Amino acid sequence: MKIKNGILILVLLAITTLTFAQSHNVTSAAIIFKQYNSERDTLVKALKIKEAKEFIDQAYNNESTSNEPKMWMVRANIYKDISFNYSDLDDKAIFKATESHLKCMQPHPKKKDKIIIYKKWDKIEVFNGLIQCANKLFNLAVEAYQEERFKESLSFYEPIYEVIELDNEGQLKSIKITTESLLYNSYLSARALSNNELSKDFLQRLMDVNSKKPSIYFSMSNIYLEEENTIKALAYLSLGRKLFEDDQNLLNAEINLYIQLGRTSELIGKLGEAIALDEENELLYFNRGTIYDQEGDIANAEKDYLTALELNFSSFGANYNLGALYFNQGVETKNKANATSDNSLYSKLNKEADAVFAKALPYLETAHNVNTEDKNTLLSLKQLYYLNGDYGKSEEMKKLIAELK
Repeated sequence: MKIKNGILILVLLAITTLTFAQSHNVTSAAIIFKQYNSERDTLVKALKIKEAKEFIDQAYNNESTSNEPKMWMVRANIYKDISFNYSDLDDKAIFKATESHLKCMQPHPKKKDKIIIYKKWDKIEVFNGLIQCANKLFNLAVEAYQEERFKESLSFYEPIYEVIELDNEGQLKSIKITTESLLYNSYLSARALSNNELSKDFLQRLMDVNSKKPSIYFSMSNIYLEEENTIKALAYLSLGRKLFEDDQNLLNAEINLYIQLGRTSELIGKLGEAIALDEENELLYFNRGTIYDQEGDIANAEKDYLTALELNFSSFGANYNLGALYFNQGVETKNKANATSDNSLYSKLNKEADAVFAKALPYLETAHNVNTEDKNTLLSLKQLYYLNGDYGKSEEMKKLIAELK
């Protein structure tokens, strides 16, 4: 019995010694990191941070200390500094720093309403470190995307979602890091990788958080078009149009798809039914006018644009489209004049073109007043003023266009 007890004592002593040794690694890492912070010599600092890393890695990889609150806190500080100043020591340092800070923010297993921060370190310090890590991850993700390292870009975005959930004060939002910006940027990386499933997942998640980007519906539709699923392609355009009625890109995409499918009359019919129920809705007339315009039905397009303007004289879309319609008519007539050798017909066609250009001008000017930064309007006005012989105004438009670049 005594021998057995003696063996038991020896075993217990061995286990205790091992645990102490690993705890010593955490303490050593903390002490060396403190020395590193007070050191001024850059060469010595580099040696100190490397030594601190070695001790904390040993503690992290040992079961007896791998979940100690103090280990997570020390590891968070060490790896945060490595990720910002010595990334060559560990290319995964920013992930390890973020993981460690997140662990420190977890609820304490025994103490209610507290987190597992070790002793004197407070929640504000840990959270500020976490925000710094998230900002660093975001910048690295953007840099990776710009350098066409798309998979890496996605990996940098992933840990930030968890940080956002803890950011009750909106510090990340103040620097434009939000769930929406993460999802959209992640979509761009997935799309660049030609990963349709992942792209659709990010777009759907954007819709689920009520993103204010109309383009996500257009993008989802395009992916389904690539997959030759026109039913879903139309469904997402229709959904986007309901949410963003005045978005011209969505409207044009929907019209183009219906034209491609040979179903334009169906779309015109739908808009006609909607107008019958809501005769004061300018957008319905504008939308139908756009379809007529693209189909070359000038008379009906003009009629619908004019009705839209009767309901809202300052509508940018109706003013621009009607002005563009007249402008294009004028150009077409002008080209016919230039193509004829009959002086009498040339004179007649030129007068007709000038009259149509005169009709276009007030609508395009109104469109410009509504939206002074629309490049297409400026380009049309520049050319129109030139054709009218108003070279001063044409130059003015040219300068405004240059300022937009």
